[in-house]
Amino acid sequence: MLHIPFRLSGVLLALVLAQVLAPTQVEAKASPAAAAQAQQPVFVRELGGIAEYRLPNGLQILLFPDEAQSTTTVNITYRVGSRHESQGEYGMAHLLEHLVFKGTPKNRDIPGAFAAKGIRFNGTTTNDRTNYFASFNANADTLNFALALEADRMVNSFIARADLDKEMSVVRNEFERGENEPMQVLFQRVQAVAYDWHPYGNSTIGARSDIENVPIERLQAFYKRHYRPDNATILVAGRFDKTATLAKIAEHFGPLKKPGEPLPQTYTQEPAQDGERTVVVRRIGGQPALLAYYHVPAIAHADSAPLLVLSLLMSMPPSGQLYKELVESKLALHAGLGGLGGQAPGGITALAIPPTQAEADKVEKLLLDLVEGRAGKPFTEDELQRVRDVALNSYREQMKNPEALIQQISGLLGAGDWRLLFQLMEDLPRVTLADVERVRRAYLQPANRTLGRYVPAEAVTKVEIPAAPPLDQRLAGLKGPPKVEEGERFDPTPQHLQQRTVSKLLPSGIALQTLSKQTRGNTVQLQMQLRWGERDATFARRGTGWVGELMMEGSAGLSKQALQDALIRLKADLSIHGGDQGATLSITAEQGSLIEVLKLAATVMQNPTLPAEAFDRIKQASQASMQSSRQELEVLRREAVRGHYNRNLGVQLGHADYQMSLDEQIAQLQATRIADVSGFHADYWSANEARVAVVGALPAGLDEAIEQLFGGWKKPAATRFVRHSPSHVLIPAARFDVAARDKANAALRMRVDFKLSEADADFVPLTLATQVFGAGGMESRLSNRVRQQEGLSYGIGAGLNAPFWGNDASLSIGGSFAPQNRDAVIALVQDELRRMNEAGISEAELVRAKKDLAEARLQSRASEAQLAGTLNLLADRSRSWAYVAARDAAIQAATLEQVNAAWRRHIKVSEFVISTVGDFKDRP
Repeated sequence: MLHIPFRLSGVLLALVLAQVLAPTQVEAKASPAAAAQAQQPVFVRELGGIAEYRLPNGLQILLFPDEAQSTTTVNITYRVGSRHESQGEYGMAHLLEHLVFKGTPKNRDIPGAFAAKGIRFNGTTTNDRTNYFASFNANADTLNFALALEADRMVNSFIARADLDKEMSVVRNEFERGENEPMQVLFQRVQAVAYDWHPYGNSTIGARSDIENVPIERLQAFYKRHYRPDNATILVAGRFDKTATLAKIAEHFGPLKKPGEPLPQTYTQEPAQDGERTVVVRRIGGQPALLAYYHVPAIAHADSAPLLVLSLLMSMPPSGQLYKELVESKLALHAGLGGLGGQAPGGITALAIPPTQAEADKVEKLLLDLVEGRAGKPFTEDELQRVRDVALNSYREQMKNPEALIQQISGLLGAGDWRLLFQLMEDLPRVTLADVERVRRAYLQPANRTLGRYVPAEAVTKVEIPAAPPLDQRLAGLKGPPKVEEGERFDPTPQHLQQRTVSKLLPSGIALQTLSKQTRGNTVQLQMQLRWGERDATFARRGTGWVGELMMEGSAGLSKQALQDALIRLKADLSIHGGDQGATLSITAEQGSLIEVLKLAATVMQNPTLPAEAFDRIKQASQASMQSSRQELEVLRREAVRGHYNRNLGVQLGHADYQMSLDEQIAQLQATRIADVSGFHADYWSANEARVAVVGALPAGLDEAIEQLFGGWKKPAATRFVRHSPSHVLIPAARFDVAARDKANAALRMRVDFKLSEADADFVPLTLATQVFGAGGMESRLSNRVRQQEGLSYGIGAGLNAPFWGNDASLSIGGSFAPQNRDAVIALVQDELRRMNEAGISEAELVRAKKDLAEARLQSRASEAQLAGTLNLLADRSRSWAYVAARDAAIQAATLEQVNAAWRRHIKVSEFVISTVGDFKDRP
């Protein structure tokens, strides 16, 4: 998986961030006892709950144990990325990431082995590093397997010509997918122009010619050069035994020999830019965009913290200057500033999206004037404190989730040292307004800018980028961060969840379910669901989906800024989403703040201002987004097939099941008024029918608070909720091939509709069959055939959709490919469908599917937010955790005969609606 480096600010850590090789090399001429002693890890330091060790061969070890987690993550990071590539090798680090999954003499089917053990896995490549990570339900044997596999493929991966020949076309398809994304293309082009010599100007995905033509010998040499213990860090986070894990790491990685050749070091430095640079990208479709890139120091430099604060001050709504002057004023649909350096000096990027090309010049001038300090009001101390709190709150949230934090730390390893994250945390509170203005004057100058237009300059200014100090000097005074409260060890089995679940009916009729568990950082999740109305009546109302979004603009006595400031102070998140027949309130808070956040939610939900100005702004942005989507592949495909479904369903415009055209959607949007939104809120929004689920560190007085805040929110005149149960209608087979201009990537969608519900005996067997066929990731039949064997798609899969109420079920297949491979991909999919019908699946495939589904279901219960949603879902269905346990048991009890029979009953290759979209040129 390619990692795209461009992110807008707003969340802290989103800114920071066939030939066989020689067998494993083992130290010789040492006694077993001496060798064992030499391989023992040496403790280096402990910071923020993370312990660092080193093996004699140079392998760095980071351990972040957390008994509150029910899962474990193993992450191995190699300090090699696209900046280590030379001419003719562009994209090699990323291509190698793919090939390392192709096996070793000992582990010939790595995706299959991962799937057999219920491990979720992937890899990513950036400018500075490559990492591979695996997450699984905590299990000592699975952890041992993951560590042994990583040690094995560090030195024994095949990196074979036969695998390269197949995977090359997969990576090329990934390249083509990126070429369909205007923003990604624009950023890559700007970055390329911004750098004369440094490899940061190169795209991580690489050049198409290099992807297609790189010699296997160069790829093998690249692998041997960079995949070695002294260039790697093994990170383990979550639930595991620390002592036993250290011993296993030493056992598996200790015998790997540190090569005699020193690690290759990059030494190219980018000279100071000497004037504005411009680049223009022209593509069909998409939204106009402006992007300005400014060189800044490496992340190890002390100026990184002020640059981060500047980004937040400029971007964070609603107080950020870019937001207020460009977005709130409706001059732009989006605007922001973000980015930091990496291992070497990198860049900070300003972005603005004008509604249309006609406004681009005006937006460009104001964007640059604001970013470069020629416009806008001076920042205040209150604004400075707010953004520092946001950044530190984001850090605290990461510390509550070791598995997520360790992924962020993986990115900083490529930048030089994992402790840079904590250094940034210590620097942030010390940033002053003078620091912010100093770094803006130093780096955000026209002469240091690359934009989409060339402008001659009266004089040349060179911005010299200061070098970062030695890391030992920079980090010498670093202190450890405060630790977050520990969580309890809790295994989320249905039995344990049932023991912790308490259900009650409050006096007002609100159904409340709580699940108490001690969480890391005393986190608590709350989800409230409101229900109302009858489907046809509420569907006829306009603007129903906008009420929740406009609630976040504030209420009487509580402005949008005051609401945001309160949530920052309370270290909480709040979101409200509504629709035709109900709404959902979601809160993430801590034990001591949940009730106060509930008070805020009650205020904005029951007495929202629903301002016309915000309505107009959101409406304008929605309309512009819809207009700009006309040439997107999925929009074009839907436009072609929707008439087929509408005719066979027998529905017309105005019916809830009717699939509207893009023009009809835009017309409906244009006809919507703020009075429609406020009227729907007045008529329906209430707690007439409400249920609440709360999971985590429950505060005292929770029941009373919910009853006091929401129990009296009644609207007797509102129609009671009437559930809609969709009925199956036969949709005959059809074929649609849609032309798209100037698109390097094409897409396939196949769908068959049939009669089935979750209560039917065939549901569980068909779920297992779908897992084998296409829902099981890279080890599924579809992915194995189309991607692994033939190399024709970066991603292809299938999914089963069956309702709990009603019987309108479907199986969908989707994938991407190069346009010239359309007919070959369809033929392969149809062949696999026929194989499923004729021969069925094997016993081994069934065992693997059962294991994968069981592990996935268990992993889904590791999240407090997901548990809260499941509690409400079970309550809505009048079920308990015993229902979940019964479904787990049914999966394990399904027989091979039941699975194959269910597939044959419902899935026929001749009954699919097939649609493709792409630049097929002269193909029929």
